[in-house]
Amino acid sequence: MDKARIKEGFLHIFKAAGYSLAGLKTGLRLSLAFRQEAAILVLLIILLALYGKPCPTWIIGIGAWLLVMMCELLNTALEVTLDMITREYSEAVKNAKDMASAAVFLMLALNALLWACMFVLRLF
Repeated sequence: MDKARIKEGFLHIFKAAGYSLAGLKTGLRLSLAFRQEAAILVLLIILLALYGKPCPTWIIGIGAWLLVMMCELLNTALEVTLDMITREYSEAVKNAKDMASAAVFLMLALNALLWACMFVLRLF
């Protein structure tokens, strides 16, 4: 590989990181649910620290909660996109939004079980 292509590759990584940070900022600005989940993330970090949980538990717990937040960002992005396509009622649009919401719900349910195993059952 020549130096120009390597430089271009690194520049792409930095641009992509900028787009990702902009997406997080937009999510915090536009989505109440994402802001609530970000606040819960802070509380979960505090909870893990207070209970002195080991590093693997931190990785599993925080990783699982970040999956909730990822689903929320995708859900919000889908809703915004569908609203741009049509403001009129559409059963197909309603179904798509409901399914995206269900994905967030399933991740929340999984997290409830995971965090119960960590703190109620003390499995890890």
